[in-house]
Amino acid sequence: MSTDLSTLSLFRATPEQAIETRRRTLNEWGKGLTLEEHLDRDASQEDYDCSRDGRFSSWVLAPREDPQTLEFKCACETFKRTGLVVDPSKSKSAEVVTCYGVASVFTPAANRGKGFARHMMRLLHWVLADESLLPPSEFPTVWGAPPPKVDGTRNGRFSALWSDVGDFYGACGPVHPGEGWVIRGTATTIWDVDTSTVPAEARDWTWLDYAGCSKLWEEDAESMRSDMENSASPGLRFSYLPTHGVASYQPRRLEMYLQRLPTPPQTWGVTSSDHTTYATWAIDPRPPAPRTLVVTRLRANPQRFRELVGKILELARKYDVKRVEMWNLSTELDNIARTLNATTHMREEHLPAFKWYGKEPEVQISWFFNERFCWC
Repeated sequence: MSTDLSTLSLFRATPEQAIETRRRTLNEWGKGLTLEEHLDRDASQEDYDCSRDGRFSSWVLAPREDPQTLEFKCACETFKRTGLVVDPSKSKSAEVVTCYGVASVFTPAANRGKGFARHMMRLLHWVLADESLLPPSEFPTVWGAPPPKVDGTRNGRFSALWSDVGDFYGACGPVHPGEGWVIRGTATTIWDVDTSTVPAEARDWTWLDYAGCSKLWEEDAESMRSDMENSASPGLRFSYLPTHGVASYQPRRLEMYLQRLPTPPQTWGVTSSDHTTYATWAIDPRPPAPRTLVVTRLRANPQRFRELVGKILELARKYDVKRVEMWNLSTELDNIARTLNATTHMREEHLPAFKWYGKEPEVQISWFFNERFCWC
């Protein structure tokens, strides 16, 4: 028997519901961990810098008449973030805005194929989007009443997620099916570390620990603002910022696995002395995939890109990493990467997809710095 979707709504999860969502995802996202370890890891993320002060929330799709039930249909998580928007039609200056990252969308096998996840994601827009851009008066009446308002939400200019189910989320629009999240930028450049011959040069480079990376990301945020304001790209531009723990989320999420290595990594970035060329990364040691270093944030001019790649490969060899991965290199850097024995392809997982909450069509909007640092 099908469920009348109007009898369901989206609610912020209770502590008990949050634990239940994590129990459900053990087999999919807790490989190599016991249930206790999986629960501890997921609970610990609430203490990350990017989660504090109400920036992290779990959500459940549950019956309106029993919102606290542990028999909810499906669940997801959100991270409130800080972003930049440049609208050249109004000003060349970047506007600091609230935005969101969406993560951990999960439906138990018994609830799949019934439209629950799609409906949850349609409702999620009404929790995240700024009320001036998506007013409650536009909420489809066939879905019943809008989700209850939660303090600190309904203020987002845009949101993004990283899909492992293709274009599924494109059909999850706030009003019409085809107005959901739009996939943008799936180019992936990969080096095989064992066969790479790029030399590491011992010039003015500095290795960075977590503290060093955090300081770098603060500087980087200002450089990102400048790049967006001075870009000749037409139309609207938006970006997430790596500050407030956003860029450190990737390596921290893998700490439980990394601590099992004979020599756990302590280095998460490298920069030239003038801070004009740098990279930060996460290392994923989970089998069966080869141990991979994923560059989370990159700034490089073409003249020093080869040196930077050499330093990253030097670090990769130190920790027995087999593959180095970068997302969405510029055309110029990608061409250089190919001369350094890298290959580039369009990946079919972790697909970046964004939803813009203004009236402007997504085709006219550019996602700047669409890299791994903002993935959650």
